[in-house]
Amino acid sequence: MFLLTIPIPNKLKTLACKITLSQLFWNFFLIGSLSFGGHMALVAMVRKQLVEKLKVLKDEQVLEGASLAAMLPGPLAVNSVVYYGYILHGIRGAFASFFGVLLPTTLLVLVFAAFYFSVSQPDQLHIDYVIPAVAAIIAGVGISMGKQQIRFWSQGILALLALLISVFASHVLFLIGTLFVGGLAGYLLYLKSDQQQSSQNIPEQAKTLPDIKQLVVVLLSIAFVLGILAGISGNLKTSLSLATVFSGMSLTLFGGGYVIIPIMKQALVSDLSWVSLSEFNAAIGISQVTPGPILSSVTFIGYKLAGISGAITATLAIFLPSGVIMLLVASLHERIKHQAAITAMMTGIRSVVIGLIVSGAYTVGIASFGTDVFSWGVFVLALGATLFTKIHPSIIIGITLAISFI
Repeated sequence: MFLLTIPIPNKLKTLACKITLSQLFWNFFLIGSLSFGGHMALVAMVRKQLVEKLKVLKDEQVLEGASLAAMLPGPLAVNSVVYYGYILHGIRGAFASFFGVLLPTTLLVLVFAAFYFSVSQPDQLHIDYVIPAVAAIIAGVGISMGKQQIRFWSQGILALLALLISVFASHVLFLIGTLFVGGLAGYLLYLKSDQQQSSQNIPEQAKTLPDIKQLVVVLLSIAFVLGILAGISGNLKTSLSLATVFSGMSLTLFGGGYVIIPIMKQALVSDLSWVSLSEFNAAIGISQVTPGPILSSVTFIGYKLAGISGAITATLAIFLPSGVIMLLVASLHERIKHQAAITAMMTGIRSVVIGLIVSGAYTVGIASFGTDVFSWGVFVLALGATLFTKIHPSIIIGITLAISFI
């Protein structure tokens, strides 16, 4: 509740007219509760909820958030959410969105962790037919965005190039390189045609950098609360170790959760011996069958080492540092994005991101369908519902969840 009392800088107050802070929090809580399938699934849910339904974001803004997140260190999904929250409600919106999207998966992983360590390993959860539906939603959103955003054949080529690289050469360096190529291509191809339009779209009031005092107060408040929890539980030293290790990972690793997982395994199982291999695999498995980012697995590991305070510390340590970097970059981007060169570069980068979104459908599900006729059937039906109806993704996911459990 403390976050809701922080004043918004005057020049950002115009952003807060379409959606309140509480609505922003609960919308991202809903998105976080339904985002099975990683970063691109979350982007798809953001578009459905905030672009199509509530109309408080535009496709360009969704793509810009995904683009910046892919070029910065740390978890892609949560970094994107920080951007969306910031452009809607300033620094308060960034933190409201951040906590809203993380709360569902954190609570679920906490429950599983408590059960796992107190009783036995939980039964395998079957969500087989949710994955085709998630893949269809991602593909549908990518196609819809492509129809609206791709105006030149060269943009289509950039999107196709990104899709092929993501499918056949998915190393993080190739993906980041593709984004930079998209920016360079945009600068060379679209600068001249976009220059006049950009000069006309510069807002009357440039957005300011976030109030550093506000940011420092919020971060110190979070650290204080965590310190109190760790002190009460007698796990202060362990919590400090968790904060140090996971914040270091957050700030130094690129490419999202699937890139970080092997490094986490080496550090936590082999080097630090914090968890056994079976416990680490259980953490990854639980994060896979719950909505939200795969790096919610650190909640499980933190709980094992230091109980609830350790779980909260580990979760914030892996997500918050890179989120703060995104907050600062988002504020800078809002100041310069109307410049002609930036507009042209973002045109190219957005094309690449559209290709990456469509490729997410392949990596999340299509690659594993094989000859499973039922999976293909669910995919086709869900894709049709996404493209040609206004059925909310939550309904599609709910139906497939019910089918999976049955």
